[in-house]
Amino acid sequence: MSEERPDLNGEWIGHYPGHFDEVIRIMQENDHVLAVKLTGDEHVPAGNVTWWADLRTGEGEGQIADWEYRNPRFVPGSLTIKSEERIVFCWSNLGEVEYRRDD
Repeated sequence: MSEERPDLNGEWIGHYPGHFDEVIRIMQENDHVLAVKLTGDEHVPAGNVTWWADLRTGEGEGQIADWEYRNPRFVPGSLTIKSEERIVFCWSNLGEVEYRRDD
């Protein structure tokens, strides 16, 4: 990745398949981003990490859990930056969520 990193800090809205639109807060430090749910669902409730990624490689991990946040765990995933306003996180073999900046 070039020396200029996108600034992903802030609130984003994503549609989680089988659920509804959820708000996340992305916190970025250098080449690392951490996404925490501000609104959650029956699997990963609000206040928990939904995913993290390395901006240089796009590689990261996304959290999944059984109903009622049972057996939470992280699985491999990847982040794709489509623009300054749209990003996609893909949980390997489990699907993806596209987020739009919430301004």
